[in-house]
Amino acid sequence: MIDVAIAIDGEAVNVTRSRSGGAYNEDGEWVPGAAASATIRAAIQPVKGNQLMDMPEGIRAEAGWMCWSRSDILLDDVITHKGVRYRVLFVWPRDDGAFYRAALGKLA
Repeated sequence: MIDVAIAIDGEAVNVTRSRSGGAYNEDGEWVPGAAASATIRAAIQPVKGNQLMDMPEGIRAEAGWMCWSRSDILLDDVITHKGVRYRVLFVWPRDDGAFYRAALGKLA
C-alpha cells in the first residue's frame, strides 16, 4: 500500500493558504476579522472524472482542481498557487493518513 503522505511530499510546492478570521459576539452574531495567511506545501492538480463522482452534485460544476496537503485545509479557505486564487469547495473527512484532500474552484 502506498503511503499517500510521502507521495504528497514528493509533489508538493509552496502555496499560500488564507483563512478568514472572526468571532461571535455576545449576541451570537458573527463579526468578521482579519484574514490570516500562511505558506503551506500542497499539490494542486486538475480534477479527473472519477474524482468528480466523489463530490456532492452542487460542487461538481464548479470544482476543477484537487488539492492534497499535509497541512490542514478547511472549507472556504483560499489557496493561491502561481498567482491564481482558488476557493476550497469541499474537504473530504480524514480519520487517518496525515493528509488533507480538497476540491478547489477558481476565483475570478
